[in-house]
Order: sequence, then C-alpha cells, then structure tokens
Amino acid sequence: MSTKLIKVKHGGNLYQAAQCYNIPIEQWLDLSTGINPRPWQPVEIPQHIWQRLPEEDDNLLAVAKDYYQTQSLLAVAGSQEAIQRLPTLRAKGKVGIVSPCYAEHEYCWRKAGHEVIPIAFDDVELYLSQLDVLIVINPNNPDTRLIAPDMLRQWHQVLQARQGWLVVDEAFMDATPDFSLLNQAIPDGMIILRSIGKFFGLAGIRLGFVAANKAVLKPLSEQLNPWHISHPARWVGALALADTQWHEDTRYYLPRQREILQACLAQAGFDASFATAHFVFIKHPNSALLQHQLAEQGIWVRLFPQLEALRFGLAEDITRLSNCLQK
Repeated sequence: MSTKLIKVKHGGNLYQAAQCYNIPIEQWLDLSTGINPRPWQPVEIPQHIWQRLPEEDDNLLAVAKDYYQTQSLLAVAGSQEAIQRLPTLRAKGKVGIVSPCYAEHEYCWRKAGHEVIPIAFDDVELYLSQLDVLIVINPNNPDTRLIAPDMLRQWHQVLQARQGWLVVDEAFMDATPDFSLLNQAIPDGMIILRSIGKFFGLAGIRLGFVAANKAVLKPLSEQLNPWHISHPARWVGALALADTQWHEDTRYYLPRQREILQACLAQAGFDASFATAHFVFIKHPNSALLQHQLAEQGIWVRLFPQLEALRFGLAEDITRLSNCLQK
C-alpha cells in the first residue's frame, strides 16, 4: 500500500502569523528562519542588469569556484532546485536520510519513487552497506549536529564500493568552512549542496550551487530551465561571493550573535547548548504553547512538533525576546 505524500510545510511563514495573531508584519521579531540578520548589502543594481537575460558566461561561476575551492560546480536556482531534481538522476533505490533533518529531502526522494529510510545518526553504519544513497545535512537543521569530514568520507567509500551516492547538504556550512567536504577534491559519488541564502542573508534571490563530478552535473544541468537563475541574482551573487572582507567579518559576527542568544535562552532556564552559527535548538515539552505565547508578543520562532522542540534564529537585537522570556 502506497503512502500518500504530504507537501512539506516550511517555517518563515511570517505573513500567516501576522494574520493569525492580528499583529502588523512590520512589528514582528522574526527568529524563524536561521538567515543571517545582517545580510550582504549590494550596491544599487544597474538598470542594464534588469533589462538583459542572464548569460552563463558571466563571472558568477568563476567567482563561485574560487569561493568554494572546487572546479566541479553548477549554479542552480537555490539548493532546493537540486534537492528536487537529484532523485530523478538515479534508478529507484534505497535511500537513507540521517534524521531528523530538513524535510524536503525525504519528500523529494519519496516523490521520485525511491524507498526512503530515516536513520538516526548513531545507526548509520548499520544501514550503510544496504543503501544506494545516503543524505546528510551538515551542520544539521534543526538539531545542529556537526559531522567531521573524515567520517563522511569513510561513509562515502562504503557507498561508492557499490556505485552509491553520498549527498551532503551544507546550507549552513559557510560559518564553519573547515568542516566542509569542499576542502579536498570531490570524488565520484559525492554530491555537495551549498546555498547563498543563509550565510549571506540573500534567500530571496534563489541562488545555490551543486559540487559533484561531471557524471552528475551534466545530466542535472540538462534538466534546468533556460535562464533558471535571474540576471540580478547572478550579478548580486557574484559580488557577494567575491567580498572576502565581508566573509571574514561575518564569520566573526554570527557566532557572537549566537552566543548572545544562547545566554538569553539559558537565563530563561532553557538548555541552549545545541547551536550552529545561525540558530539555537531547544527541546521543550510544551513547545507549541511556548511558540504561541511568544507569537502573542510578536516574536516568531520555528516549531518542530514531532521533536517537541523550537528553533530560534538570530536577530540584531533580541531585547524583546529577553524581556518576554523574563516575564
């Protein structure tokens, strides 16, 4: 009997919250997304950028290859596009997903007809020899787990022995580049996804990258629509990826803001030890009630009801959150 797929619901639905709680959207403190609250700021986009169709022989890919330290790279309209299309590049097989994690991975592989097995991190090696594909988010969203690159490479070797894939979603990796698999040559059967949305705070331009060998990138590129990345997105993305001073400053800024958030949550009695540079994950038996109570004060956080947990993203100023939690 087939299981009906239910479309994934995402966080960041601030307009819906504003309507539900009857609070104007500009009055909210939005901590729901994990996106850098101090985004990279482009100069004014020239008029000719808006008027021309995107061209793939611009400098975007060259700048991205330098930033990601790999030559095997394909630009896509957000890493979500790759998440949707990768399952169609393989014959139907057995896919393990280290869980809990970003739900679109499971949804897209199931939708393409694969057998999907959610696997706890501690059980990966029990399943590894049976899998055709293993999917890992590193660092993980939402529970913040960070896996050492050497362990991932060992898993890849087991998978590759039977022509399997290791897919690693590094959407939140930019603040911790030493843990990226992009620091070495990318072998066959390893696919790495990166995003401009989180670290650069540019989720709205829909730009991401896939690092893999030609056996993956060529058929993936053939599936993409013409002009799938807008010209303004390519122009802004190239400038952001080339701004090395901003990268350095942001790798200092994000952990400091995270520490402020952790201190705020710990002072309110929560275990705030589970964190990435972008967000803090807390377990709470009354997580839905806590989300509701914060929302009544115009503070929006991400609820994970199955995990009895909440995810708190960063903000430039969390005074409102601090005041609310201390009441």
